[in-house]
Amino acid sequence: MTRFTAISIVVILTAGVAVVRGPDRRPLAAVDFFGYKGVDVAAIRPALPFQQGDSFPPPKVHTDELKTQVAAAIKRIIGREPTDVAFVCCDAKQHYLVYIGLPGESYEAIAFNRAPIGDARLPKDAVKLSDAVNDAWSNAIMNGHATEEDSAGYALTNDPKARKAELALRDYALQHEDVLLKVLASSSNADHRAIAAQMLGYGRQFDGQIDALVQASLDADEGVRNNAVRALEVLATAKPILARRIPPQPFIRLLRSGAWLDHNKASLVLVALTTTREPKLLEELRADALDPLLEMARWRYVGHAEAALTVLGRIAGIEEDSLNKMIAAGQTTTILAKFDR
Repeated sequence: MTRFTAISIVVILTAGVAVVRGPDRRPLAAVDFFGYKGVDVAAIRPALPFQQGDSFPPPKVHTDELKTQVAAAIKRIIGREPTDVAFVCCDAKQHYLVYIGLPGESYEAIAFNRAPIGDARLPKDAVKLSDAVNDAWSNAIMNGHATEEDSAGYALTNDPKARKAELALRDYALQHEDVLLKVLASSSNADHRAIAAQMLGYGRQFDGQIDALVQASLDADEGVRNNAVRALEVLATAKPILARRIPPQPFIRLLRSGAWLDHNKASLVLVALTTTREPKLLEELRADALDPLLEMARWRYVGHAEAALTVLGRIAGIEEDSLNKMIAAGQTTTILAKFDR
């Protein structure tokens, strides 16, 4: 099992869906930000409709309404709305987390790929398989069973129900490779592209698979990007030889995106790509991604900050074993001090 497998899948409470209530409400472990360089975060925190330590989500509120409240509060303070408000489950104690993107100097409005306009679609049985995997993942995470084995280059969750669904997904991917590639490249339906990216990650490992997933990592749709980048992260972590085929530039760009999922998954890919500490890549990261990496490294939940801390430690030249021990011991300030300006 790789170091980051317990945090590579997350549950996002999506807009338009009633948030959990009553006994399913949990403490809010942290409210953290990204994209905030040059923005007064301290002025924003007290204006939010929730605070760290609250029982979350607030009662009788839907996620779309709660996100609207957050956006209005932030606009009153800085004159602009947030780029993202992500309600995430869960930390190691099964508590909720909130991540808010801000339009500061460390944010960039990325020009993603133009959305395709083709009519290719996946069969109903493919959609059903994907739904089964997603439901199983959500249940596993909400119940604290989110660890997984990635050594084959695709994710197999330790939760029995999720693993069974994932193996069914792999069987389908191996038998329908051409359909998945076509839908991912050409379908106008973002949901079907997202499923194709997810399934392709479970398919045959070859240059065409990697090329398609790299292209989809800058898809116009956040869900497609998330699935494509996650598949590449698992592949790159498990198969260092294949990782050499993955260009780092798309993931460096995604660290300046306004979406939390882009930061979460791109940072994990960059952990895999910096394992060899190739000097040119580390210099590129120092030049183009230092601000977002530092922001992520300061997140309160180390499970989500760990990837950025690892990349920063490698940029700083900290020996790998020492770096791992620092992160495990919570000595994040030692790493961050390497970048004091």
